[in-house]
Amino acid sequence: MHMKFTLSANQCLDDYVLNAQFCELADISSNAYQFWRDVVSSRYENSRSVFLLKKTIPKKYQMIVDKCTDLSGYVLSSAFCSFTGLAHSHLTSSNPSQFYKLVDVMMINGIKLVNLKKFYDDFGLDYDLQIYIEKCKYFSPTPFEKRIRLTPTLCLGYY
Repeated sequence: MHMKFTLSANQCLDDYVLNAQFCELADISSNAYQFWRDVVSSRYENSRSVFLLKKTIPKKYQMIVDKCTDLSGYVLSSAFCSFTGLAHSHLTSSNPSQFYKLVDVMMINGIKLVNLKKFYDDFGLDYDLQIYIEKCKYFSPTPFEKRIRLTPTLCLGYY
């Protein structure tokens, strides 16, 4: 029986592979994992993208796991937006906010991922801090709210 889990929006994919990429490399159906014994599949809330826990994938496919992109530090872009409160439109290069330049965005099989750990590291923040991104004009004066200016219009708040 395979187990299904829902990942929290700030839970990185360190021990996972993207099912779509894995299945393409293994040349198997994207639904194959549903019939494997003891495999763990996870997805973020309100997402259709499936991630497989590496160590639970059957031994005969372990060499395929090694060919998959390392997802350490990454979260699904929709999870990043949900966690930070950022509108998804800011994760495109054409958005005038220029926020896109501040994050490490990766596309795999049409799935957009954001490196959340690198984002924390770039701003010298501990991983256990809660963060949010919004227009600077909505922040309280600096002694009341901790913030970092990201772009001329966007600020990062944390607590």
